[in-house]
Amino acid sequence: MKPIKRHSLPFIPTANLVDIAILLIIFYMACSNFVAQTAAKVTLPKAEAMDRQQEPLVLVLIDSKGNIYLQGKQVQNAASVQSGVSGLLQDKTTDAMRMVMFRCDESVNRDIFEPVISAIVEAGGIIMAVGENLAAGK
Repeated sequence: MKPIKRHSLPFIPTANLVDIAILLIIFYMACSNFVAQTAAKVTLPKAEAMDRQQEPLVLVLIDSKGNIYLQGKQVQNAASVQSGVSGLLQDKTTDAMRMVMFRCDESVNRDIFEPVISAIVEAGGIIMAVGENLAAGK
């Protein structure tokens, strides 16, 4: 009779898995695209009652010259804002994820900012307008 050989399970070294995980995290952080606000100068309108809100994922800005920015990059018109916002919000399901921060200089004419607001709404965004708290300045 032949004796039965017991096979042991192969040993898998797991000591280096932490190093690999840290390297993957650094790689994805280096390759990710963080939202950067533009350096455009905006004088925000003032209001009596305002609440502090969490930063949303989508930022739309109109500076004092009427230039429109989406996620920190200048776009041509409201149609560009609509297509950009709809692309950014296409997989967002909750209202909190569909918030769009809208910053507009107080000197901008309504002929410029109204089409942008309409474009954000038509793209499915929920507008969070930004201003300065008038009560805090007193």
